[in-house]
Amino acid sequence: MNPILAIDGYKVSHREQYPVGTTKVYSNFTPRSDRYFHSPVADGKLVFFGLQGFLQWFLVDLFNERFFAREEQEVVAEYQAVMDSYMGKGAVSVEHIRALHQLGYLPLHIKALDEGSKVAMKVPVLTITNTRDEFFWLVNYLETVLSAELWKASTNATIAHHYRLICERWAQKTCSDASHLDFQCHDFSFRGMSGLQDTAQAGCGHLLSFKGTDNIPSVIYARDYYTKGEDYFIAASVPATEHSVMCMGEQAGEIETFRRLISDLYPNGFVSIVSDTWDYWRVITDYTRELKTQIMAREGRVVFRPDSGDPVAILCGTAADDDTRADRTPEEKGSVEVLWEIFGGTVNEKGFKVLDPHVGLIYGDSITLERAEEILRR
Repeated sequence: MNPILAIDGYKVSHREQYPVGTTKVYSNFTPRSDRYFHSPVADGKLVFFGLQGFLQWFLVDLFNERFFAREEQEVVAEYQAVMDSYMGKGAVSVEHIRALHQLGYLPLHIKALDEGSKVAMKVPVLTITNTRDEFFWLVNYLETVLSAELWKASTNATIAHHYRLICERWAQKTCSDASHLDFQCHDFSFRGMSGLQDTAQAGCGHLLSFKGTDNIPSVIYARDYYTKGEDYFIAASVPATEHSVMCMGEQAGEIETFRRLISDLYPNGFVSIVSDTWDYWRVITDYTRELKTQIMAREGRVVFRPDSGDPVAILCGTAADDDTRADRTPEEKGSVEVLWEIFGGTVNEKGFKVLDPHVGLIYGDSITLERAEEILRR
């Protein structure tokens, strides 16, 4: 936020620091630099996202519920108590808060670029100003919260967009059918976020580029603040195990856990199974052969999930690109080639091998833009 007329907007006491007679503050929110963002498809632009949801839940819903709907004296007293303890007794006037409560709404005018727009660095994505002279101070009171609530959703939207660009580039080179793209990069980020609201907002940014997510709060957030309950397909996921499920079956019974999952619980459709609980390469080379008949009889896909080690090496192998030795180990070949040897597939119009649709792979950890590029290159 770069205030044009404001002296400073960070502290609660700075209302009095504006020049006497100030009636208008006009501020903007601008992405300054992408110097720390490294992408194989860098383009120097931000995907702007998050404003509409923030405006509705914070500036409308939250203010109405927690500020305007409460008794004036209760609100003013609460503000006074916080300021007295924070800045010193009587150091901060409360009359501007009283006046805002009596007004009954936030006198602000916010203009913004369309959400989803790609914006070059140093180009403002929104501006904010006051619509009533006496409330000039309100503009930069909101500066910190506006920045805190918007930066991450836009950052997530930008990162997801770059994953999409990488996937599209390699699909164009190697695929006859690009219908997989909407689900090629899946959002597993929930547990790494800073709470439910952060999860919902930031995860919603991912949904601008992909439809696959395990972040249910972001689906609800998109429904409530963007699709407005319309009959609109937002996102989906598939039945998937976690390590606790696989461990409970114990190591000696691991293959039976696989068998129960693919034959009894999920005889059709997709099912994603954590496969590295004890010995991933045993699963991918031995269990697959023993379960091949059941896997090929299903109408759907069994997706094996390695979840440890170097994703590039696990999926693509440790051998050099030009190493075609017949005696390479499974680790040297990598998971994709091992599954091809067991299940086969087809060769598409562009001359590339496509795994049989009954099997697939998903890597749920440690993927970066650089690793995604290298995996798809290999």
